[in-house]
Amino acid sequence: MKNNLSSIRKEDDDLIERRFVTNYSEFALRMNFFAIVSLLEKARSVSDPIERKSICLSGLQLLYSSYEDFAILLHAFRNRIKGRHLHLTIGVEEQTRSGSSAMPRIFKQFGSARQMMESFGFTSINHKVFSTYLSISITEEQWDYYYQGIADSIKHMGDYQETFNEYKNKLKHGKPVVESIQNEEYPDKVVFLSWTEQDKKPILELSWVEASLEQIETATIQGAKIYIMSLEFLCLFMLHYYPDHADKYLSETVDKCI
Repeated sequence: MKNNLSSIRKEDDDLIERRFVTNYSEFALRMNFFAIVSLLEKARSVSDPIERKSICLSGLQLLYSSYEDFAILLHAFRNRIKGRHLHLTIGVEEQTRSGSSAMPRIFKQFGSARQMMESFGFTSINHKVFSTYLSISITEEQWDYYYQGIADSIKHMGDYQETFNEYKNKLKHGKPVVESIQNEEYPDKVVFLSWTEQDKKPILELSWVEASLEQIETATIQGAKIYIMSLEFLCLFMLHYYPDHADKYLSETVDKCI
C-alpha cells in the first residue's frame, strides 16, 4: 500500500512539475525583469533627482532579488538529483533554506560543459544532443567554450552577490539608507550607515552606493541575461527529465517568453 501511494505521489509530482516549469517560465520568472523595465521607464521620465534616485535604487534591489532567485533555481536542479521535484525545492513546501541564497560553488572552477551538465543531474545531455535538439552543429570544444562563458557569468554573479549582500539585506529589511549627507556632492549615490570600532573607539562608517540612471540601465541588462539563462537551463531540465515534452516547451513556452 505504501509503495502504491509513493508511486501515485511521484506521478502527481511529475505532472505538477512539468506544468510548474511552464507556468514558472511564463509568469514568475519574468516578474523581477518586468518590474525593473517598468522602473527604468519611470526613472527616465522623472526630473526630480531624489525621486529618480529612489526609483533606481528600487531597480537595484530587484536585481539582487533576481540573483537570489536564479541561485535558488540552480540549487533546485541540484536537489532534483536526490528526487526532490523542482516545485518543492523552489518553495512550495519544505522550504528549509534561510537567509541569502548564494550561487552554487561548482562554478568556482569550470571543468567542462559535460561536467556542468552532470553537476545539475543533466547526465543525458552532451554536445550531440544539444546540437540535434537546437538544430545546430557544434563540436564538443565549441560546447565547452560556450558553457565556459556561462560558468564565468555565474561566478561573477556570485562575486557580485558577496560584495552587495550586506546592502541588499539592509534594503530588504528596514531600508536604513540615507539619500544624501549635507554638504556632500554625491547626486547619484545613497549612504548606508554602520557603526564600527577602531582602537576601541566607535566610528560611524559611511558606505556609498551609486543609484543612477546608468546603474538601473545596467541592472535591466543583467536582469534580461538572468532571465534568458534561467530559460536555457529549464530547457535542459525538460530535455533530460521530460524529453517527450521538451519540443512543446521549446516551441510554445520559450518562443513566447523571448
